[in-house]
Amino acid sequence: MWSGFALASAGDGLAYGAVPLLAVVVDPRPLAVSVVAAADTLPWLLFAVPAGHLADRFDRGRVIALTNALRAAAMLAAAALIVHYRISLAALVAIVLLNASGRTVYFSSVQAMAPRLVDDRDLEQANGILNGTEAGAENLAGPVVGTVFFSLARSLPFLADGLALLSSSAPFVGFRAKAQAQVPQTDGEAGPDGAAAPPSPSMWEGVRLLFADHRLRVLLFLVASLAGLQGMEGGVLVLLATKVWGVSPGAYGLFLATGAAGALAGSFLADGVARRIGGAGAMIAAATASGIGYLVMASAMHWELAAPAFALVGLAVGAGSVVAMSLRQRLTPDELMGRVGGAWRGIVWGAAPIGALAAGAIAAAWGLRLPLVLAGILQCAIALVLARPLLRSIERTRRTRRAPQRLRSSSGQPVS
Repeated sequence: MWSGFALASAGDGLAYGAVPLLAVVVDPRPLAVSVVAAADTLPWLLFAVPAGHLADRFDRGRVIALTNALRAAAMLAAAALIVHYRISLAALVAIVLLNASGRTVYFSSVQAMAPRLVDDRDLEQANGILNGTEAGAENLAGPVVGTVFFSLARSLPFLADGLALLSSSAPFVGFRAKAQAQVPQTDGEAGPDGAAAPPSPSMWEGVRLLFADHRLRVLLFLVASLAGLQGMEGGVLVLLATKVWGVSPGAYGLFLATGAAGALAGSFLADGVARRIGGAGAMIAAATASGIGYLVMASAMHWELAAPAFALVGLAVGAGSVVAMSLRQRLTPDELMGRVGGAWRGIVWGAAPIGALAAGAIAAAWGLRLPLVLAGILQCAIALVLARPLLRSIERTRRTRRAPQRLRSSSGQPVS
């Protein structure tokens, strides 16, 4: 699983560095660039629930292999359009949407596998390894290489991305990882709260379970809010870096690498931080630190200050992502892991394009710095408001263990 994941992350990293630069070449207007950024996350809002359903219904390894092969075809098509000078804003948005739609299925299946392969007590460490691999390959090395390739030939990073995605399919072809239902569901059977339980095969069972647990609801609101604010930063980042902070297009990948280096460190530090101050404390600390990072970036006049602040944001996001993912997985039965994860990512990652589009409109009207100012202020405020309910309702989930009794719950409701 790790080898296929690493190959796919490396390929996605090439596009992560090259797509924003291509968007600026095709149409440098802030709103147009933010539309491309939004297209990369919009499918999570539209297709995350069906993607989670696929991850629970079919063999997860084969789903990943097929999905990454189709994503590879989209990237190779992009390379061909660039070579023949037929790339346009509409074509670029369409290709980004197709690739991102495939990623919803790919990530839903990959993240549903992890809890099956490790002990519960090792979830933070395992998720830290996967997040660290993603940060190192997709956000650190990939964008650097992608921007260098883009400076040599604009089609080159897309060609390499397509080949990497195609190679990543191979390890999953023979991977058997189908979801295991514990007990057959009975229509109309009452759950622990006395309400009639929806049938397990329902695509929307993951949404129901996600909102049935108060701890997950609070955590979801926090993470989704922060994702929307992070989308505001991402929507104008390439313009701030190249037009305000003095980052040349060829060095944009190096700038992205500073944030990835922070995320890499945060991913591997998450387990130790969560053990020391608890999951809720780690989430509040991560939200506050990233809010401060946005404010420093907004005030920066040059990359020397913006880059360390961006690394701080990456550190906070990396640690917070690992802790939040592990808390969610502990409360989810295996037969619902894909659907709950899909619903979660649909809401969380679906908030990012909303933030990106808002950032483009705000920047076009009032300047490039204002989206980061608003993101920093709002993020710190949300962390302050949610600190108390998080500490009360989520901290005990670190001691929750996925037991057979909880997995057999006919309603899908976790038994604490």
